[in-house]
Amino acid sequence: MEKTILNIGILAHVDAGKTTLTEQLLFHSGAIQAPGSVDKGSTTSDNLALEKQRGITIQNTSVGFDWKKTRINLIDTPGHVDFSAEVDRAVSVLDGVVLLVSAVEGVQAHTLNIWESIRALDLPALIFINKMDRAGACGDQVFSDLQDELKIRGFCLNLPAEDGRLVPWSLCDFSQNLLDQSLANLADLDEDVLESYLEENLSSLSDLDEKVADKIRSQALVPVHFGIAKQGMGIGDLADSLVKIPCQNPSPQPWPLPDQNAPPQQDPGPSAQVFKVEHHDKFGRLAHVRVYAGVVESKTSLYCQRLNKEIKVNQLLQNRTGRLEVIKVLPCNDIGIIAVSHGIISGDTLGRDMKISPREPIAQSVLWVVVEACDDKDYQELSRALQILDMEDPILDFTWDKEDREFRLKIIGPMQMEILTHMLKERFNLLVKIKPPQVIYQETIVEAAQAEVRYTMPKPCWAVMRFKVEPGKLNSGVVFESLVGVDDISQKYQNEVARAVPWALHQGMKGWPVTDIKISLLGGEEHTMHSNPGDFLLATPMGIMNAVKNAGTRLLEPFYDVDIKAPRDLLGTITNDLNNMKALMEVPLFEGEGFILRGRVAVAQAMDYSIRFNACCSGKGRLKLKIGGYQPCGESQEKIRAYKGVNPLNRSQWILHNRGALKPEDRTR
Repeated sequence: MEKTILNIGILAHVDAGKTTLTEQLLFHSGAIQAPGSVDKGSTTSDNLALEKQRGITIQNTSVGFDWKKTRINLIDTPGHVDFSAEVDRAVSVLDGVVLLVSAVEGVQAHTLNIWESIRALDLPALIFINKMDRAGACGDQVFSDLQDELKIRGFCLNLPAEDGRLVPWSLCDFSQNLLDQSLANLADLDEDVLESYLEENLSSLSDLDEKVADKIRSQALVPVHFGIAKQGMGIGDLADSLVKIPCQNPSPQPWPLPDQNAPPQQDPGPSAQVFKVEHHDKFGRLAHVRVYAGVVESKTSLYCQRLNKEIKVNQLLQNRTGRLEVIKVLPCNDIGIIAVSHGIISGDTLGRDMKISPREPIAQSVLWVVVEACDDKDYQELSRALQILDMEDPILDFTWDKEDREFRLKIIGPMQMEILTHMLKERFNLLVKIKPPQVIYQETIVEAAQAEVRYTMPKPCWAVMRFKVEPGKLNSGVVFESLVGVDDISQKYQNEVARAVPWALHQGMKGWPVTDIKISLLGGEEHTMHSNPGDFLLATPMGIMNAVKNAGTRLLEPFYDVDIKAPRDLLGTITNDLNNMKALMEVPLFEGEGFILRGRVAVAQAMDYSIRFNACCSGKGRLKLKIGGYQPCGESQEKIRAYKGVNPLNRSQWILHNRGALKPEDRTR
């Protein structure tokens, strides 16, 4: 009998104990002989030197173990919000999640961010309340907060006894507070249980266990485990719950191949999702994938949708508790690593039938930094190193401004700056300086406008178009439509127009990307002899930029949605800080001895607010800052940038530049 394969992620706020829990699951399953220590830097899942030195997880790591006829691929994810992009990539390939919560700190800001992402993907989740041995641990309060903050009905599958043991719920006194709350949640979902609960006669229900299991399978109840990962307590109970999670793709194609005498069927081939890319000294570029259909074999090819080409699988590997081992076959649902020579990046889909639904990321990048080599002779080597890091983490969106000799990266938060500095030194032997982060602004048009472009000289060329631009709703992005029939402009040329729209909006009148805009192709013409697809690709930015110029633009700045929970005696201090940042806040909501305050504040004003907030609250408050989008802002000379490269508004230079007659200084397409 083939083993079921499950892919499980461990997610949590920083320092909740994810890596320790991973080590204990590996140890209890027999995958390793002794659990590694975060404090000693001996963990299996932390591979980077900085991870071992700092005791934090920076990159996703997948390790596997067997438990009761089930193969579990466990992905240990970073807990710090600055590395949320890693978490985003991990959750895209999971069957289920263990949400780890500290019994001392309880529900924290990033816990809420993670939970929103879990719910958006409808992933089955188990909650593990860790560190029950620590001073200040309060399981009852954390369980109550989880229900209130996450808006869930929880059910405790084990409970802490007075002597420190963990006892299965079915062996506990039903009147115990945690179990009583759990059973009340079940009663809300089942009439038979409700009747027995009100009559205080639940022990008479012979199928009570099955009713609990059924509501957990349907995700109406969220299972909650208590434990102490560092001491290995509660690990077996958690693993028993993990194997009950249904696989997201329960019907893998058989291996070996079906009967050769069967009627021939068109095989779409294997499909997989890339969730991590890294550079290995021996194997080169490694893409970590989950297989969703078919079977991946070494020395075969996979179709990459983004690159629109077949990618050869040079070698297949798997992480065997910290060691890379070469394998021949990667079956459906399994996680493995493919060694490739082409430019696969994290997030790529492999396979012609593979479809990935768009989703909201946990965190977005609205900050950019300039990275400089301390020694000018390292300029070229730094460029190569940053390209490798950008391949591994596409959210960095590495750009090279040759005119100003600047290397620019996007970041989520300031801790990334420290990590980047360390990685460049340790991996590439480069000493760098990273300038303070700057806000990424955007711009949008003020009013509707039109413009025509006639690209008919010097021949052979012919592309005539008329564009209309209109303001879109705030945070609506870019919308393009063609109102032109294929008799006037062939479909193949209209496809080039659509492809050029992002290129055209890369920079606006104030030097920032243009968004919240609707663009319509109103009319145009082609020439039977002189037109070619490149003409429409070249002419589109000229037409759109002229329309944007006629419409005029204004700046937009990113803002945080603010969610604060803190003791009442801190309301005045916190409100004063928010007023100084010109935040727009709602009326406070008072709950017991605390308050809840929500609103929004500009990112530029609140980049370091979490540090000040934590100092003010001394750990007694919770601050959640999440990118809420962009909003209009005041303009100043410091916010406006000069256009980088050749501007489409400079018609002659633009044409010469794109026809190769002008040496490019900054070409972006």
